[in-house]
Amino acid sequence: MKKIYFILFLSIVLIISGCGKKFKLKEEELSKPDAYPFYRGSLEASGYIDNKAYPGGLNIIWEFESNDKPVGPLTIYKDKLIYPGARNRIRFFDVITGNYLGYLKPKGTPQSGIVVSDSLAFIAVAPHKSKLKCINLLNRKTVWKKQVKDAVSGSIIIDKKLIIGSTEGRLYALDQQTGETIWMYDSEYMITQPPTYVNKMIWQPLEHGVIVVLDPENGEKIFSATLPNPIVSSVAYHQALYVGDMNGYLYKINAADGQIVWSQSFGDAPFYGAVSVVEDRVYAASADGTMYAVSTEDASVVWKQSFTDVITASVLVVGEYLLFGTKSGDFYSLNISDGSVVEKRTLKGAITAAPVSDGQYIFVATDKGMITCFGERDEIQ
Repeated sequence: MKKIYFILFLSIVLIISGCGKKFKLKEEELSKPDAYPFYRGSLEASGYIDNKAYPGGLNIIWEFESNDKPVGPLTIYKDKLIYPGARNRIRFFDVITGNYLGYLKPKGTPQSGIVVSDSLAFIAVAPHKSKLKCINLLNRKTVWKKQVKDAVSGSIIIDKKLIIGSTEGRLYALDQQTGETIWMYDSEYMITQPPTYVNKMIWQPLEHGVIVVLDPENGEKIFSATLPNPIVSSVAYHQALYVGDMNGYLYKINAADGQIVWSQSFGDAPFYGAVSVVEDRVYAASADGTMYAVSTEDASVVWKQSFTDVITASVLVVGEYLLFGTKSGDFYSLNISDGSVVEKRTLKGAITAAPVSDGQYIFVATDKGMITCFGERDEIQ
């Protein structure tokens, strides 16, 4: 009996010590590439990872049950999956093995997700704190902190400037080393979505369907695009800008002047998530469970596929496969050529956050705190 108690005690100690591990980046890891540093992978937010070798299957490589709801976009930094949780923890995992590498505790609920440049991690915490923090991952020390009220999830970094929005209608450009405000754009509308960086211009969606286009050097307005209906996602770029709205319309916007090239209705259901753009097609998920492949030339439907559940998260294309989740926890891989289902997995909890990928593995989180890595088992080293 004593032996059994000892084993149980030892197991509890190991679990506690593992969960209590504090993450610290190693200096030699700084040379590794950043596979998915921003909320949509790249600054242009196309939602496309160019890896034609990805086979499209959904073999489960590893899973981790965090019991912690995600509260911001997942990102991949230096071969590490970064998971911001509602329980005041930002967790780090090895992307290949799923090994838990430790956590950061930002002293508040992460509100903006996390973006990292060099070794500096930028995190905004929940409204009752209203702080934006810069933490050096090499030594875990706070470099600077700044008052930013109601920060918007999905900040980006351009030329050492952190670009982050606030629901107050302000877009900030901050020096990543000091936190000093380089410029601030004050809008008359709320900001609820992250910016996109295209052709050396910042495209920032605002409330009521306005997209303001700013000079990244000084924050001055260059022009704006005005859509007839509200939008609740970021814009995606590939030769032009693409976005859906709350009334079931998709738009193509000229990147040179913000003029609407075409708009097309696809029913009454909203497009809550960002679209993916690959070559001459836009892939968009309607909230009513319909997935569309649309021609970038004239908005004609190439194919559509109906599913039985609500889709609110952004979609992702890796190679030749379209990946997305539903609120019932179903995760799909579709062939982008015809919309046929390659594979489907049912996960524990609703999928309300977009999947992320390093091109080899696909990472999905549910609102129950289940993190799943999909890929090909033969590729594990």
